[in-house]
Amino acid sequence: MSEILYGRNVARECLRGRRRHIHKVMIADGIEPAAIIDEIIDRVDQLRIPVQYVPRKKLANLATGHQGVVLEVGRYPTVAVEDILARAQKLDEPPFLVAFDHIEDPHNLGAILRTAESVGVHGVILPKRRSAGITPAVVSASAGATEHILVAEVSNLVQILKKLKQSGMWSIGIEQTGDSFLYHRADLAGPIVLVIGSEGKGMGRLVKEACDFLVQLPMRGHIESLNASVACGLILYEVWRTRGFQA
Repeated sequence: MSEILYGRNVARECLRGRRRHIHKVMIADGIEPAAIIDEIIDRVDQLRIPVQYVPRKKLANLATGHQGVVLEVGRYPTVAVEDILARAQKLDEPPFLVAFDHIEDPHNLGAILRTAESVGVHGVILPKRRSAGITPAVVSASAGATEHILVAEVSNLVQILKKLKQSGMWSIGIEQTGDSFLYHRADLAGPIVLVIGSEGKGMGRLVKEACDFLVQLPMRGHIESLNASVACGLILYEVWRTRGFQA
């Protein structure tokens, strides 16, 4: 089964990541020269991927916001949670994971994945139900970061969090409550999994209870909460800072 990915950054990162089978690349006839287009064409040639130059109307029928480039690719390759932990071990780093609960907005999920990949998160955990999957819209919102980060899909997030706790990891929920620590006062340096819920519902009760503690961002204005991707992004960078901004 194939999917349609679209956009210049997405195409480049998919070609760079080489995690999916790429059936073919379609490029708009008469596309204007640009460095990123040259890079895409060079990688397509190196990988010997079929390329077609087609009218823009055909690309528009396949995807909105295609920017003159569309890829037909295989399904997204998910992994096991153990594969994520193995990556951290290979890098000789304390595991750094993100888990999602009730994140159904593809733009929020994609934005968080983009930041997570940028700060060196070893992988993310997505529930198979009540969550957005790695759809073309999520790939687009992540600017192609999905093509580099490891994603595990699980049936029961609570059980996974308990299992990770038994292996020595801390589960830290991001939620504004009376019991939450201010994020910059929490210990974020060790092996952790950050858990983020939706903007409206937050985390489910059982998921929240499976967390070791909760953290929140200080708020000074009238708005009571931040967008989920903004809140998670700030805390992701705080985790990276506490780890010494390792390159």
